[in-house]
Amino acid sequence: METTKNLARSTLAIVFFSFIGKILGFFREALQASKFGAGIEMDAFTASQAATAIISALIVTAISTTFIPGLQKVESELGEDHKLKYTNNMLSIVSIFSIVLIALGIIFAKYVSYLTALKADPETFELVVKLTKFGMPVIIFSAIAGVFTGFLQYEGKFAAAGAIAIPLNLVYIFYLSFLHHIGIVGLTIASVLGVLAQILFLLPDAFKVGYRPKFVIDFKDKYVKEALILAIPVLISTSVNDLNVIVNRNLALGMETGAASVLNYANKMNTMILGIFITAITAIIFPTMSRAFGSGNMKQGKRVMNASIKTVLFLTVPATIGMLILARPIVDIAYLHGKFTIQNAIDTTATLRCYTLALISISISNVLNRVYYSISDTKTPFFVGAINVAINIGLNLLVAHKFGTRGLAASVSIATTIAVIISFVLLRDKIGNLGMKSIIKALIKTLMAATLMGIFCFVYFPIEKFFISFVSGNAQTTLVKLIVLMIVVGVAVIIYGVSLYKLGVREIRDIVYIAKKKINNKKELKQG
Repeated sequence: METTKNLARSTLAIVFFSFIGKILGFFREALQASKFGAGIEMDAFTASQAATAIISALIVTAISTTFIPGLQKVESELGEDHKLKYTNNMLSIVSIFSIVLIALGIIFAKYVSYLTALKADPETFELVVKLTKFGMPVIIFSAIAGVFTGFLQYEGKFAAAGAIAIPLNLVYIFYLSFLHHIGIVGLTIASVLGVLAQILFLLPDAFKVGYRPKFVIDFKDKYVKEALILAIPVLISTSVNDLNVIVNRNLALGMETGAASVLNYANKMNTMILGIFITAITAIIFPTMSRAFGSGNMKQGKRVMNASIKTVLFLTVPATIGMLILARPIVDIAYLHGKFTIQNAIDTTATLRCYTLALISISISNVLNRVYYSISDTKTPFFVGAINVAINIGLNLLVAHKFGTRGLAASVSIATTIAVIISFVLLRDKIGNLGMKSIIKALIKTLMAATLMGIFCFVYFPIEKFFISFVSGNAQTTLVKLIVLMIVVGVAVIIYGVSLYKLGVREIRDIVYIAKKKINNKKELKQG
């Protein structure tokens, strides 16, 4: 069993490399906005990417949820050699399945495009169909990357798996920097090559931990059958959640030109915090909770769950307040270049603020779903997801035509929050007391500290106004905004941390105690 020290090290590794990946992703989004703006081409690209991503996500999510437990069972029952055989067998089966899906997707690209571009105008829809055909090969590369990611996580190589966004974003950045004149079709091809780069990036680490390629294909393997059976409810649950994406994209394409792009830009910015921190937390806690609940140790499982939820609150509450206040400069710095207009920035800022309200509930939902999977319950996440989608669609139909992309984003936030509350209630019925008193106590303290931090964040605007008066030109203005933003955010983080410490938050005091102890030990060693 992994020690607490190893878990902490693994979490830090994922956070570090995810942060680098997200910084590159931030740069990529800025380049994308600058080169293509928020017009018909970008709307079509966004819709086509969503269509292929839905199919890829279904496969990758099913693999990530069932592959690791399958590896554990195979190795414990049959040994190391069969673990490699199982891995190669899964690679062969998902590859064959993916090739069939690619062929069908290209043949029926028009109908696949209806998923995300039903309300698009004829010109945009035609481009969506074309781009969808070019983007279909991403399915097989995503599936293979998903198997290798699971294999490396099982072997404890979380850093490599956490860094997977880096090669993807580097391919995008290279294209946008040097080859963007090829156009939107080239950007789609770059998106496919980016996922291929992820496989090439993972292979060396896979070889280091013992992976060896061998052609194996055995559909009768009982462990593969078990994995496929377990994957079915996960596939259904994921597809239900993807309905939110489908509905929102279609409604956005039925609005003014650029609405789908604005929605996409705002969502990408909002989920950056998810990709850095929440991914690390869920990646580490899933196997830990699975072992605890699987061995019948409900107390330990609940303890891990409780700590995970509080950690999520400590990260997402200040992120939410910070994004609400600083959304405008963040959008300006990231996107307000080239073809991305001031009106695009205004719309994206408003949409981002509405999306940000879902940050806390989406993050907690990720943790709660891992708890359900740990107790072998895949039906409840499906049920909660269905409620989420129903509320979202209902709200979209009521408000989207009045409030545009703001209404679409706000609908997601409201629906996700209601779904999380339902998920908590159902989980309490299943496993008993969840330690809600400690969670609510942590939430109150976090809100108090984050509010103090938020009040300070307002100093950004007079400082920005003062320094911008001394510069001219978009590049200099953006640089000033970035420097001021970094300084304000840095001080805000310190205020938040000190406030949590003064409020007596145990986790923060433990960190300070450990840090002081290490410093004192180093001093003693030097004196000795």
